Amino acid sequence: YLGIVYLRMRSQMRSVDKPSKSNPLGRVLAAVDGIAMEEEELLQLKLDEAVLTEIPALERGNGLIKLLAATSPLLGLLGTVTGMILTFQAISLFGTGDPKLMAGGISQALVTTVLGLVVAIPLLFGHSLINALSRSMIQRLDEQCAGVLARNADQQSAG
Repeated sequence: YLGIVYLRMRSQMRSVDKPSKSNPLGRVLAAVDGIAMEEEELLQLKLDEAVLTEIPALERGNGLIKLLAATSPLLGLLGTVTGMILTFQAISLFGTGDPKLMAGGISQALVTTVLGLVVAIPLLFGHSLINALSRSMIQRLDEQCAGVLARNADQQSAG
């Protein structure tokens, strides 16, 4: 989703004077269409409102990815503890004479640890990538708002 939005915003950057409702930048720019340039405070408020409206869609899902990346090693640790409990129960019931009885619990402990890390590591990289992409798009929206206000100030000083 963010990749498509990013491409649409890049396309909109080429034609800032013709806002399109198909991307966040176009919607922000369209929010100030029809506002008189003399009304700088209203222009600023409309731009702020439009940007604040777009931010949740750009940040949607970031928290869930971060949560999954944080909890998967904990679930692996839980499996590790469970596997070690099974191992100690086997030792207490049958002693240490037969290693095959302990192997199942130790195997469970190691597999769950590995699986927790296998899930967490790509999720951390994915979260970092998605977070950086959404932050850059929000930054672009803020830059364009500043540009609109600067153009407005230039027109007022020229007029």
